[in-house]
Amino acid sequence: MYTKIYQIKTSTLAEGKIAASYVAEELGGKIAQFNMTALNVLLCKEGALYVTVNFDEASDMKVFQTAQVELFENLRKSLKCHTLDFQAIPVFRYEREATNVAMENLAS
Repeated sequence: MYTKIYQIKTSTLAEGKIAASYVAEELGGKIAQFNMTALNVLLCKEGALYVTVNFDEASDMKVFQTAQVELFENLRKSLKCHTLDFQAIPVFRYEREATNVAMENLAS
């Protein structure tokens, strides 16, 4: 699994909410198109936004990165914000909901 992480720092919580709405709408509509396995949009009370996008294949992540340059450029032009992005490979990850579904499937 491969993860692309975006950190978007806005000046205020109000701007963070606008950025979160924009990013969620834009990326949420492209889950199937870019073969995403997970998408998380997190908003902190200070107005910082964290977006994680997971992929099974590095090639899918590279295609996504190239296609989403414009989305983040538009965000920077529309709001006073600073963006950072980096790639990671999850070392440890636990999700109770996903585990419960997997256990139910094994029991069947």
